[in-house]
Amino acid sequence: MISFLIIALIIIVCLRYIKVFQGGGLSKWTLTIAYGIKLLAAIIFYYVYIYKVGSNQEPSDAIRFMNESKMLFDVYQTSKSDFFSLLTGIGDNARMLHTYMNESYIWDAGNFTLINDSRNTIRIHSLIQFISHNQIRIHFIILNFIALIGIYQLYLSIKKFSTLNPNLLFFILLMLPSLLFWSSSILKEPFLVLGVGVFIRGLLSDFKPSKKVVFIIIGATILIGFKPYILICIMPAILFYILYKYIFKFNLIKTLTLLILTIILTIVIFPSKNQKITEYISRKQFDLENVGEGGVHAYKNEYINNGYYYFKPQQYKNIKLIGDSVLLIKPSTAFFLSVDTKKIPKRVFLYPSGQKWKIHNLMPGTNSYFKSTLIDNSFQQLVLNIPEAIFNAMFRPFPLDKGSLLKFPIMLESWGILLLLIFSFFFKKKNLDKKEKGIISALLIFTLLLFMLIGLTTPISGAIARFRFPAQLALVIISLISIDHKRIKLSQWKTTFL
Repeated sequence: MISFLIIALIIIVCLRYIKVFQGGGLSKWTLTIAYGIKLLAAIIFYYVYIYKVGSNQEPSDAIRFMNESKMLFDVYQTSKSDFFSLLTGIGDNARMLHTYMNESYIWDAGNFTLINDSRNTIRIHSLIQFISHNQIRIHFIILNFIALIGIYQLYLSIKKFSTLNPNLLFFILLMLPSLLFWSSSILKEPFLVLGVGVFIRGLLSDFKPSKKVVFIIIGATILIGFKPYILICIMPAILFYILYKYIFKFNLIKTLTLLILTIILTIVIFPSKNQKITEYISRKQFDLENVGEGGVHAYKNEYINNGYYYFKPQQYKNIKLIGDSVLLIKPSTAFFLSVDTKKIPKRVFLYPSGQKWKIHNLMPGTNSYFKSTLIDNSFQQLVLNIPEAIFNAMFRPFPLDKGSLLKFPIMLESWGILLLLIFSFFFKKKNLDKKEKGIISALLIFTLLLFMLIGLTTPISGAIARFRFPAQLALVIISLISIDHKRIKLSQWKTTFL
């Protein structure tokens, strides 16, 4: 408890008195107050995401990150060289995994992707373990400080484009509900917010070129390490802005026309690449369908060699669960999933043999799952799914969707952001300059791409609410840049709507 108070006090003193955290038109206590608000949000996150599910059989991701960071930290006590190999990824091998991380769950999640952002999160938490000694409250106060720096950098990036009072502008960004909730966690989101804030600061600041490059590289590195798909969605928006500003000299129509033609030509010229992308997105959708719907993963041999058989809940009548094993009692269809996540799941037909199969994973399903149109490795179907995907990602959950009472504030936030966009349209600046139009267009491109990616892969309303907040933040920033607060007067409300 003493170490927690000391670290919290150090952070508060830094926010109040260190020059780098002062300025930008904010009062001297703004960041300190903001940090207090984030710690209150952290308490809510702890209650909703950790305490309430503490009695469930399946621990939350937050608890898994803590547990596995402690596993990694404990390696330091046994072998410093092995610890640094696992920490850096340089020289780690199967022996280390089997010896030290054999009981882990998240450590190998996404092991066949290029960047394992889950491992990187565990690595950061393992470093915090040196001062926290597994006190979860210390992880919360440090990660909330990290996220607050990101929000502050984002504020500094856009304040020159907004006519709103600086303190009001900052607190609107801070208090966006999903951003506040998820950035107050001990998951990946605090690093995401830091990466986005630093990256955007580098792009939009008036720094010298060398300093801009440093910010961009640091921000991009953080995003690659913790949320690479966000950077993937940002890059086309940056390409658009470069073409818009430097090639077509602020001509919006020409820039959009070139981008659309480029996309069409790419699809026509590289059909094999289209299929690979389709298969990747289809597999992600398949995996999240499994999480949402639930089911059993089992394997035949004592050790996992090639992959698993996946039985959906509607196939439970054909199997019998015996302890930690599955016995096939009737002929049944199933899916064979390769351990190589790049390979397409195969539908197979199985017959009873009397052999028990080891359960690898028994998923209960989620209460916010909804049926979506399956891509099923078809590029044509992927394209047809785009409108549905964007709509689902932007507005789910709906009032009649399954889920807990938390779906209603999540739903209100989505519709509130839409109303803010409409409000900003009616009270927009009379003369948006060309740079502001370019920034708004780039943010719209990023938003649509992220909504599309989330909607194509995620049939779980709760997961959508977590994944989409960077897109919601972009829509809020569009509104904040567009609004002219001087036009918001009672007489103009009457003129506008009557």
